[in-house]
Order: sequence, then structure tokens, then C-alpha cells
Amino acid sequence: MPTLLIAAVKPLAGKTTVAIALARALAKAGKGASLERSGEDANAAADTQTFASLGQAAGDTKVIELPVGDPSAALAERAGSRVLVVATPETAAEASAMAKAAGASLAGVVLNRARKAGGEGSAGYEGVTPLAVIPEDAALAAPSLGVVREALEAEALHVEDDPSRTLGRVVIASIAADPGQAYFDRTRADSVIVRSDKPDLQLAALNAGAECLIITGGLPVLNYVQERVAEDEVPFMRTQLDTKATVEAIESLFGATPFAADAQRLRRLDELFAGMDVSAL
Repeated sequence: MPTLLIAAVKPLAGKTTVAIALARALAKAGKGASLERSGEDANAAADTQTFASLGQAAGDTKVIELPVGDPSAALAERAGSRVLVVATPETAAEASAMAKAAGASLAGVVLNRARKAGGEGSAGYEGVTPLAVIPEDAALAAPSLGVVREALEAEALHVEDDPSRTLGRVVIASIAADPGQAYFDRTRADSVIVRSDKPDLQLAALNAGAECLIITGGLPVLNYVQERVAEDEVPFMRTQLDTKATVEAIESLFGATPFAADAQRLRRLDELFAGMDVSAL
């Protein structure tokens, strides 16, 4: 069975993202692919669980995500395998050196988190022609609800039902004493951060269709807001942190956590990788 190894110079370059996208693209091209994670580094268990949740059946190709670093040992262990290097703007020189060192075993380079779609280095990345250029994307970089809950040390409802669900577009509620629904409608809020002493804005967010409510400040939430959250089964978190600290904590999670394969991310993944020519592999 053909084996494709996914490698990168540094953690969180997007190896898991690329592995999943590639397996899905191969499946759509009529060539099934199985997903596997090797090594015992910090993110190995989470990646293995993510791959298992996708239910990828064995197919024509085995896609194996490697631990960070030199893939030469893995190439030697798996005769005939090839390596796909995942690079980011920050790892240009090192990733290009890794790709060149692979020689004939190189399947290609994927440029992840490019600042502009089709932009940085698309014609040649430190002397290596990329197989695909993937733009920086907030939907893929967003943390999961479970990760956010842990970071905020928040009390939560309906989060454990789907902890891998993406946070979505985050909007901070205003402090004005108005219903706020027009504001949430206009900003297309998926997740709303709102103070615990603003029940009118909490309800406005729910009325506007917010898919997650993050309450800051630690004050009790009024019963009728809790009843509405329970009725709509909206993921809900209440943290002791104030709004500024909450925003800073969430901001630090973007692009800094392992890939979570919820339905929204997978759809976005398919869109971003639609132009990837898997026949080149």
C-alpha cells in the first residue's frame, strides 16, 4: 500500500489539518485513505483520537502523521514511502531544507497559514515548488469549546455534549443599556462574550441565534436566562474572569491548539483544499 508521511519542522504547523484534508481529497477522488498517527509526543493521543473519530476506512493509501522533526528515519523504516512537508511562513527556510533533504522521496510541500490566499511563496518557497498554498483561516485556527472551557476554568452547560465543536465567530457584547439584538445580527455573532450583569444583552445574543454564550465576571446568571439556555441547548460558560482577561485567554488559543474535527471545520477544510491536485502525488 502506498504510504504518505506528513512531516513538519515545528509543532502546530498544521500536520493534522493537512493529513485530514488530504485523506478527504483522496476519498473524493475515488482513492480511499487510512489515517494514522505515529510517535508519542505531546499531541499524539489527541491526534489519534481525532483520526479515529473520522472513521476513515482502509483504502488505497496510508497517510501517516509523523512527530515533529527529521522524517529520514521514518522514510527508512517504510520502504517506498514518500513525505509531504507542511510549512508555515515562520518556518520557510527550515521546511525548505527538510524538503530538499528528502530528495526523491519528497511528495511535495504544503504552505499552511499563508498571509494571503495564493500569496506568499506560491511560485516557489525557498526554492521548493509547493503542492498547495492554504491561507490563514480563522475557522481552522479557532479553538474547540472544550479547550476554551478549560482555559477559562468555566462552569459549563451543553459543552461536554460536543467538546470538539469550534468556537466560531466571536463577538464581544457592548456595555450599552440597549437590547443589542441588531448589533449581534449585524456582526453575525456565533459566540458571544457578555458580562454577567447584562441579562438584556445575554437574551439579545440568544435571540440573534448565538451558538455559544460566554458569561464573564462571575456574578449569578438570572433564572430566565438559564431557562432559555436550557431550552435552546446552547453551549454556555460562566467564568470568574472579567471580559478583558477572558478575551485575552481566548485570543491566545487561536492557532495554538490541536485540530478538532467538528463538522464546521471539516466543511471549511474541504473548501480551502479544493484546489489541491492529489493526482500530483
